[in-house]
Amino acid sequence: MQISWKRNFYTLWVAELMAIIGFHAIQPFLPYYIQEFEVKDLGETLIWAGHMGTAAGLAMAISSPFWGALADRLGRKPMVVRSMIGGGLTVIAMAYVTSVEQLLVVRILQGTLAGTVTACMTLVSTTTPSPHLSFALGLMQGAFMLGASVGPLIGGPFIDRFGYHPCLIVAGLLVVLAGIAVQLWVKEDFQRQPKIGAPSSVWKDAWRLLEIQPFFIMLVSLTLIQFIFGFIMPVVPLFIQELAHTDDVLSLAGLIFSVGGLVGALSSVLSSRWCEHWGAKQTLVWGLLASAVFYLAQGLSTSVAMLAVLMVCSGLATGAIRPVANTLIARVVPESDRGKAYGVMSSASSLGWSLGPVMGGYVGAHWGFRTAFFVTTVLFVVVACWIWKAMQPSTGIGTGRVALDEEIER
Repeated sequence: MQISWKRNFYTLWVAELMAIIGFHAIQPFLPYYIQEFEVKDLGETLIWAGHMGTAAGLAMAISSPFWGALADRLGRKPMVVRSMIGGGLTVIAMAYVTSVEQLLVVRILQGTLAGTVTACMTLVSTTTPSPHLSFALGLMQGAFMLGASVGPLIGGPFIDRFGYHPCLIVAGLLVVLAGIAVQLWVKEDFQRQPKIGAPSSVWKDAWRLLEIQPFFIMLVSLTLIQFIFGFIMPVVPLFIQELAHTDDVLSLAGLIFSVGGLVGALSSVLSSRWCEHWGAKQTLVWGLLASAVFYLAQGLSTSVAMLAVLMVCSGLATGAIRPVANTLIARVVPESDRGKAYGVMSSASSLGWSLGPVMGGYVGAHWGFRTAFFVTTVLFVVVACWIWKAMQPSTGIGTGRVALDEEIER
């Protein structure tokens, strides 16, 4: 029986959307949840929020290469199911913690077990025909961005009305149901590729992948970009709280995150067209430079309305970055190694994501929220300049599909 890649893709798309909605119904509001555990000072809250992001990111960075290697041995579908069901159970567990220290432990467990985005991207990259790969990966990233926008829109008002505990339980169950849907309706004709010679370790496989120059460039680039996103992550919710003079801050924050996420979802879907028109290098660099401008303006915001408009603009600028990178990886890495490649990429990105929050929290707590936005601006400019320099025509990743195909043939 022939497996329909379209049916697989659309089922996986809906499941990923459900999972991300569940995760992001609570994720942006973690700094507020921390305040429920007798942590009232904004500076202390920011430090704890940074530690939460760092702990989860480090756990994901350590575990991702092993999950990626396991995907190449056992199949990619089991890794999707693991990430969704395991991640969903940790969200439910967050409802039953009684201290901020226990919440930190659960976040570490969540970082170890979750990782639905990488798992789904790996499965899509190995089950989608090559002519449709760029569009499929962009659409899958759109599911992430859409879920990240709908989640806060639902979670904020839900928490305002019913509290954190019911929201965590419902959100966790939604993620678990997504995993069950994948198990029931997604089909994978997985055949493990035979290996020549002695079996190699996870770290040797990772080192071998780093010898692929385009992959190495994207690895470094995404690590730096994830560091920037992680750096500003714990600051934004508390900056909204500082600017807003209302008791319904969760609903307000949820609305702001949602609109920005919706624009980011649109950007991710359009990313393949932008790459074909301008090239991958130009798409990445201009996206980063535009982000720098918008984050600088966010740091100068004097009202919630001004901040909200600028967050929407930055969502448009940053939404295309990840799908462009995922497409490049899929085209320069052999299919048999894509699980490991995405695992290594997830690990490196998680490392950047993990280091960002604790440093951003420290900067925001000691020098003010606005300073964190200004530092973010400088970092975006630095990364844009590095990518412009590193992506020379000889790497085969600067000018679109033709150059990518030539790189694969080499």
